[in-house]
Amino acid sequence: MNNLPNDQLNDDYGYEIDLSELFHALWDKIFYIGAITSIFSLISIIFALMLPNIYQSQATVMPTESKTGMGGMLGQYSGMASLAGISLPSESGSKAQEAIARIQSFEFFSNYFLPQIKLENLMAVKKWNQASNTLTYEESAFNSESRQWLRKVSPPKSNIPSSQEAYRKYTAIMSVNEDKKTQFVTLSVEHESPFIAQQWVEIMMDQIDQVMRDQDRQTAMQSIEFLNSLAPTVNYEEIKQALSSLQQEQMKRLMMVEANDNYIFKVLDSPIVPEMKLKPKRSLIVILGSMLGMMLSVLGVLVFYYTRKSS
Repeated sequence: MNNLPNDQLNDDYGYEIDLSELFHALWDKIFYIGAITSIFSLISIIFALMLPNIYQSQATVMPTESKTGMGGMLGQYSGMASLAGISLPSESGSKAQEAIARIQSFEFFSNYFLPQIKLENLMAVKKWNQASNTLTYEESAFNSESRQWLRKVSPPKSNIPSSQEAYRKYTAIMSVNEDKKTQFVTLSVEHESPFIAQQWVEIMMDQIDQVMRDQDRQTAMQSIEFLNSLAPTVNYEEIKQALSSLQQEQMKRLMMVEANDNYIFKVLDSPIVPEMKLKPKRSLIVILGSMLGMMLSVLGVLVFYYTRKSS
């Protein structure tokens, strides 16, 4: 029969003794460990209760069109137009992708979204009172009675939050996601008030639709004027037919701009006032805080025990 070496037996025995010694060291300080864990649990509970509820409202939309027929029309007649020395613009990408990029841009936020909301509702909210449906603001930041900003900040920040500072908060609470397979787009906003979260999603949808509608209306009208001015200078019959088709296409686009209520996105699921909060996860905060307190207390006991033993 194979016998284990004496050194290995001693090591195994010593390892068992060390485990027993470790257990007794912790057991002797069990009340200390329990007290520290309880303190951390209490702090975690207080911290979790102090955090305001955050609600999320979202809308699901789909593009009314991807690539317009204008791109194909331009490609069809670009060869003939080049014979007459005419350079026709090309159209790439989709209106939906452009709209998503615009919603996430600082220009859209500062020029179209920010003027539609109250700055204090973005930058100074402390909590939302569900019973009265009112907002409470950070007293050190904004006085709701005098409507004055009281922030004390260091440069480059100012007393009244700048549009760039507000934009950083906007990008933190807003998200726009596109499903590449279905092309469905989800717009969402997080806020202390579920009513404001819903309102802001609606503002985003209304403003991007209006911005894109105005842009395409202006582009179509300018294109029609350009084609009308160009037609008398063209001598080739084929080019004249091409220009006539382009004019008709621009007239169709102008008609679509004016006729459609939902120009960029078709609403599949409108934003609602959420009843359930999105965060914070208070139970998770308390569990993690308690675990942290227990681990730190155990570590402190072991460090103290082995430090005293080695001295």
